[in-house]
Amino acid sequence: MSTVPAEIGGIGSTQLKLRQTPGFSAFKDPTEYFLWSRVDGVQTVREVMLASGLPVEQAVTMLQRLRAIGALLLPGEILAPAAGTLPMPIVATRRPAPAELDVSLPDPSADELKALAEANALDSATRRRILAMSRLVAQRDPWALLGVPQGSNYQALKRAYFKLSKAIHPDRYYGRNLGSFAERLSTVFEATSRAYERLTSADSNKSGAHKLPTRAEDQPQSPQEYAGELFERAIAVEVGGGPLEAMKLFAAAIRLDPQTRFLRRAANCALAAGQPRTALEYAKKAQAASPSDPSLARLLAIAFKAAGKLADAEEVLVMAMALKSENDALGTELRSELAEVRRLLNS
Repeated sequence: MSTVPAEIGGIGSTQLKLRQTPGFSAFKDPTEYFLWSRVDGVQTVREVMLASGLPVEQAVTMLQRLRAIGALLLPGEILAPAAGTLPMPIVATRRPAPAELDVSLPDPSADELKALAEANALDSATRRRILAMSRLVAQRDPWALLGVPQGSNYQALKRAYFKLSKAIHPDRYYGRNLGSFAERLSTVFEATSRAYERLTSADSNKSGAHKLPTRAEDQPQSPQEYAGELFERAIAVEVGGGPLEAMKLFAAAIRLDPQTRFLRRAANCALAAGQPRTALEYAKKAQAASPSDPSLARLLAIAFKAAGKLADAEEVLVMAMALKSENDALGTELRSELAEVRRLLNS
């Protein structure tokens, strides 16, 4: 098999846009995970196979296995079936609700009224939330700032901080006009982090609660985890038809964790948004990170071509064809694009 087939048994047309099954982790080997990580709900199966650089036969076999074990979702499918079984229902656990944040802002100050009327990108509810939390910062009440009852245990503190760190992290609003709220948001986030550190330190000194086992979902987000969340949000925005807004989220994710797959997807998004210079920037970084990957060289050439730099595109394509690849379909694509670039150069 030297070309990508029109259909794959157990999956269907290679023009389908598959999605990852959320939370799936039962992979056979790293290469299998690598291929699964390329599936994003926007690229077709054919595009995923080309981007992977894997031999066509190997990619087909792996995709069939990933589908069979429930790692891949077809368009419109809610839960992929595991081989020969019915999916287990997800049982939600009920947790105590945190203390309510008073966003009514009783007796607002002149500064707060001015902030509420300010022209910026935040809606009224978000403004009130930030202002209400700013009041709690001024009151120096770490329990109230985290939104938990006084005396809450270590686990409750971690859950509260995990939730807040996702909601009020400044990078969540990256690229948006926040006006005076930019400084307020940064102050609130820093104060919340200090409150969490203070209370968990005091709690662990008293009871050794820090030694208790905790679930991963209760841990505060690391920069890499938050970058992954931003990346997923960017994909959702892009799929929804907002490439320009998605580019802001991709940029925030890359700023925190410049993974090659983030750079690849951001470059493709920039091309779709008609931003060739930005696409070229991301494609260069991705190709520099993995110089032996011919699929990234192909992406860089496409970005050069979109930016009108045909001679550079030709050079990259020639170099890409010299790279070792067992994917015959990718080689065919490279030759076809090189021919097109040379036609444009000679026209």
